[in-house]
Amino acid sequence: MSSPRPASLLAHQRPPTSPAPSSSALPTPGPPPVAKPKKGNAAKDAAKAAKAARRAAAKGGEPGDAPPAHGEDAQQGKRGQQQQGGQAQAQGQQQQGKGKGAKGGPQGAGGAAQGHGVSQGGAQGAQGGAAGAGGAGAHRGADAGSNAGGAAAADTLQPFLHLDLPLPSSSLSHSAKSSTANIHPSIIRLALQYSDFKVVGANARCIAMLEAFKDIIASYTPPPQTSLTRHLPTTHLNPQIAHLIRARPLSVSMGTAIRYLKYEISLLDPELDLDAAKAALAEKIDSFIRDRILLASRVIEQHALEKISDGDVILTYARSSVVEGVLLEAKRMGKDFSVVVVDSRPLYEGKNLLHSLRLASIPTTYVLLPSLSLVLPRVSLCLLGTHALLSNGSMFSRAGTAMVAMMLRGKGVPVVCCCETYKFSERVMLDSIVGNERANPAPLLSDLPPPAAPNPAPTTTSSSSKSTPAPTAAAAPVLPPSLSPLSLLYDVSRPEDVTVVITEAGLIPVQSVPVLLRDYKPVQGRNS
Repeated sequence: MSSPRPASLLAHQRPPTSPAPSSSALPTPGPPPVAKPKKGNAAKDAAKAAKAARRAAAKGGEPGDAPPAHGEDAQQGKRGQQQQGGQAQAQGQQQQGKGKGAKGGPQGAGGAAQGHGVSQGGAQGAQGGAAGAGGAGAHRGADAGSNAGGAAAADTLQPFLHLDLPLPSSSLSHSAKSSTANIHPSIIRLALQYSDFKVVGANARCIAMLEAFKDIIASYTPPPQTSLTRHLPTTHLNPQIAHLIRARPLSVSMGTAIRYLKYEISLLDPELDLDAAKAALAEKIDSFIRDRILLASRVIEQHALEKISDGDVILTYARSSVVEGVLLEAKRMGKDFSVVVVDSRPLYEGKNLLHSLRLASIPTTYVLLPSLSLVLPRVSLCLLGTHALLSNGSMFSRAGTAMVAMMLRGKGVPVVCCCETYKFSERVMLDSIVGNERANPAPLLSDLPPPAAPNPAPTTTSSSSKSTPAPTAAAAPVLPPSLSPLSLLYDVSRPEDVTVVITEAGLIPVQSVPVLLRDYKPVQGRNS
């Protein structure tokens, strides 16, 4: 038996003549080749490869361990490691941002949490990081914060901002003085009466306006080399109308009267003498007031008397000059009936009607609108006036009329509308939101307690040693920021709630309003 050779000889001994196989032919111990990562598991496979590479590097490449990865496998493992590290870092940043209120960090965790903290997004996102994620999160957080602020401002909704409040008397006077056009004193006085609601009602406002126009025409002198038919309606009359609109919007009846007057001005003979033209226009204005307003109201009274019987309990709302004339005429005719006057804030127009009925010794009950249901069981007839009658049969009248008509119609009580034809309008309104008028809300706030004033300094008198507080002026109530007072003057009644319409042309259903509009429109422009 031969003795073993030394290890040094074995180390320097070369193999015989056979060539050395290539590295690809030699079997290399190690882990199985890294498989192509599946969709959705790339991060997990990359983490396993990175872990195996770190283990091999730590052991120093001993026989039987896996060699370091190279080629495509090494690049794929490196990319997977970077991807996994980035995702793990992003997840950790997001969790840190959600849990700690998005204070941020050097890796940009604050930016990821800014999208969740809307109110703190802008400031904390700026603190949160030197990396790109922090900047992006701060940008998103700032946008979200600004959007939230805009939404909070939009929560305080103020409806009916498209409707203007009536100008106070001081503003109207200043507007008349600063106007380049010469506003007639009659128009200035009438505008103040409109603004203070001293002249209320469609007929009263229209008659007062036409009387003021007569004063304007009487004092009018056209410039030299100027035709009256061209200068009066546009250059001279339009500024007067605009000043009235500043006080209150024009009613439908006033618009009809203005169109009629301008039409009559256009029909004047250019060769007519100035004084004769003024007299002709004054006569046309008087004929409109007489025929379309006064005589029409008397004819309506005669038609409405046929609907009143002895023992009737007639309900009316607010105050209508036509309805008031019907009730007074029925009393003069000797009919036995009683009246229920329903009224509401802020104008309390029913009080004026109540005063007229009391002077005529007509039994009257006065209630406010919230108490309407208490008097419904004994009502047998309802007479209502209207501001305008629309082409679809709806009544555009004082706010509260729609509820009165609806409740009475539901109880089977006939609802009769008294309206002159010059109040008919071609407009169609389905609600009272688009077209309406706002009143001064101050009367609605009269019951609010005044603000608490500090204790005034005591004053002493020579005749008494006791100190008395100095008198203070009454302070206006202070409104909280969340309170927006609103006072609307008109509403729209449904056509189905109106039983019949009484006009100077007779009794018609609401469906015949367009027919009457068509027949009376030429009359309004021709000779009305």
